Amino acid sequence: MENYKSNAELRRLARIQMSGRLGTLIGAMLIEYAITYLAVFLVSRIIPPISPAGTILNYIVTFIIQLLAFVLQVGTCLLHLHAACDMPCSIADLFYGFQNSPDKAIKIGAVLAVINAVCMLPCDFMQRDLSLILNIEITTISQLEAVYRSLASFYMVMLLCMIVYFVVTLAFFPVFYMILDFPNYTAGTILKESILLMKGSKLRYVSLQLGFLPLLLLSIPTCGIALLWIIPYMEMASANFYLDLVSTHKNAPL
Repeated sequence: MENYKSNAELRRLARIQMSGRLGTLIGAMLIEYAITYLAVFLVSRIIPPISPAGTILNYIVTFIIQLLAFVLQVGTCLLHLHAACDMPCSIADLFYGFQNSPDKAIKIGAVLAVINAVCMLPCDFMQRDLSLILNIEITTISQLEAVYRSLASFYMVMLLCMIVYFVVTLAFFPVFYMILDFPNYTAGTILKESILLMKGSKLRYVSLQLGFLPLLLLSIPTCGIALLWIIPYMEMASANFYLDLVSTHKNAPL
């Protein structure tokens, strides 16, 4: 039986490794989020999915942005691996994936993006209907109540879709770390080896992530400001999970 570190130990290591690097980790996180979410926001404004043609075009452009975001994810993994291994790290690490075999990240990202698109289909259909409802002039209480019900249903379906995507892609958690550690592997090999690597460890990873739920809930009173520390903390713990996984698992790639 593999002797993995406990989740408490992984989180303790993450807190230690963040010391002296928090500014860099926060800066990289903000840049990554600004690039990806601003791009998606602009697409939704420029190409609103309120017509069949607009919906298709919005899907295509959003899909391309997702692929570029996956290339950024390689850099995010490198940054946190450097921090976890007590190596120099900088915001420049964030763009490593664009300079080193970006095609591999794009191919793997395409698989994940397709899975995401399928999982989010119910949410996307509801979003189109919701856009039409929100554009209607509200003149009565009953109309306002209908809008609130539609919003509540939309966010509930969105949450369920995100959970389904998380569960379906659990086996691919290590893929972007593996791009860095195994540069000779093809995209297909990385996907296959990732599934083997995560065999028997999916629940441990879920448990690690659920352990951050109290902190995420406590961030609400701070209007999300605490997320500036919590998200890098979660990323560092995930990097430690990967390092522990690949160094301990008997089926780890060589």
